[in-house]
Amino acid sequence: MRTKRASRLAACTAIVLSAGMLLTGPASADSNPAGPHVAAEPTAPQAPAPSAKLPRHKASYAAGTPATPAKPRFDLDKDGNSDLLYRGQDDQVYLEPWKIEHNPVVANNYGLIKDLIEPGDLDGDGNPELFVLSPAGTLSLYSGLSATPVKDGTTGADTLSVNSGTNSWSSGGWNAYNKLTVPGDVTGDGKADLLARTPSGDLYLYPGTGAVSGSPFGDRIKVGSGWGAYDQIVGTRDMNGDGNADVVARTPGGDLYLYPGSGSAAAPLKDRVKIGTGWEIYNQIFPLDDSAGHSDLVARDVSGTLWYYGSDGKGGFADRSKMAPTWEGVDLANTGGNPSSQKKNGIRGLDGTGTIYGYTTKGDGTFWDRYMSSSAGGWAGVPTDKISLASSLDTSSRWGTLLQVVPDGTLYLKNTSVGAGWDAFNGLAGVGDLTGEGNGDLLARGNNGHMYLYPGNGQATGFYNRIDLGAGWNGFNKLIGAGDINGDGIADLLARDGNGHLFMYPGKSTPGFGNRIDLGGGWNGYNQLATPGDMTGDGRADVIGVDSSGKAWRYDANGTGTFKERVGLGAGWNTYNGIY
Repeated sequence: MRTKRASRLAACTAIVLSAGMLLTGPASADSNPAGPHVAAEPTAPQAPAPSAKLPRHKASYAAGTPATPAKPRFDLDKDGNSDLLYRGQDDQVYLEPWKIEHNPVVANNYGLIKDLIEPGDLDGDGNPELFVLSPAGTLSLYSGLSATPVKDGTTGADTLSVNSGTNSWSSGGWNAYNKLTVPGDVTGDGKADLLARTPSGDLYLYPGTGAVSGSPFGDRIKVGSGWGAYDQIVGTRDMNGDGNADVVARTPGGDLYLYPGSGSAAAPLKDRVKIGTGWEIYNQIFPLDDSAGHSDLVARDVSGTLWYYGSDGKGGFADRSKMAPTWEGVDLANTGGNPSSQKKNGIRGLDGTGTIYGYTTKGDGTFWDRYMSSSAGGWAGVPTDKISLASSLDTSSRWGTLLQVVPDGTLYLKNTSVGAGWDAFNGLAGVGDLTGEGNGDLLARGNNGHMYLYPGNGQATGFYNRIDLGAGWNGFNKLIGAGDINGDGIADLLARDGNGHLFMYPGKSTPGFGNRIDLGGGWNGYNQLATPGDMTGDGRADVIGVDSSGKAWRYDANGTGTFKERVGLGAGWNTYNGIY
């Protein structure tokens, strides 16, 4: 299902800039003594892979237990409970079987990963399958996964050897949706179905066929609208004991709703039932199937602690119990939030000596200790407005891409020249993916007040043909490549005017922006504004402001296009002349 937009962009010739911009090789030290300047990429934090065990006492199912309970969807070790795949802060994929201390690494045969979805045993051979969504919108099915008990050769501890399966089906164009989930069988034919939500909030059903090759789904059916009201959607299998898979959805305000499966393809979900409040304290929610045929829920809070909610078999839950800490900063399979491949994972600061320091995000709203990103004084004399940190111009990296325009007008991405003529612009913002093909894009404001969109080629070596987004942008003194602020899965732009008002320009599914939203005044109280990407693990971009005293403040996106109350990040940030 390749989209017209993706086809058009793929057909463009890469690294075509604009009239008068000639491609050049990297400038030599003699021809350009002011640059380019070298800055080191961050290294992945050495945080250990987290681990957890299931609570001893499962919820009792006094009612609603089906006569033939459905099997857990991803029970690789055959112990009666679903296992969980997750990507650690070291970028490796791990399997969590909930019973061993050291989780095994899963060989990444999947390529670049935007999301992991565990759909269950689609073809009935006794082994679960796995869907992998790529940043470019390709959905791939892997079959033949398994886990075999072994002894660790070094420690002698019990562990598992995981076979990551083989690719049996792939299809493109799935970036048309901001959320995919496989709850199980919602149509009553015994085959697992897929639900897909668009950024505008339309919900589509892809009926399962039971095949792992050819096509695992039939033609899509529109089954609802208004689903943009939810910032988390979780396919939960059977929660109320009627034998049909169900869906749980959460609003940004923390209300939790159950949509019971109906068993009908025409209307697969019944009217919603409110089953909880206060769930806004969690940044991710995901299902955990058990041997009784129900889906329990696991919720992660901002500190990284996992909380277990055992199903009561009637569409509700028993009281929560604490599972384990230190799960911040990891990407979990099957989570309810919008997945994102648009990574920035931190900020850079240029101090008064010309040294660049980096801060990487932990996922709990704070940073790891800073590191030196350049040689001491290596960026001395570089104007702060000629530097920017863009999101995901290189899709193979989890880090932002540092940009610099040198005095002769040449733009460097990661110290590689992509052409001259960039002195025609007075502002750059790397917002993330605005074109829907999975690559980060760059916004450039011309001296003429026009905003131009440069679609990235995904390799930080150049761009496709630029798109003129219109004039009138010179009224802003700050442009911030924000990532997704309003929770629709599309990158947004923040812009501050001379009066201190901050505006959000929401990205659209076609290149450009929707009607701007005034986020209020007072933002000229910050000498520095930047976005580190997602600091709190909910998939939404957050913003940092540094005031005149040097105190830094974090503003968390609330999923509706505005921010929560600010949170202090400490003093001393006025050591930097520029933060990116």
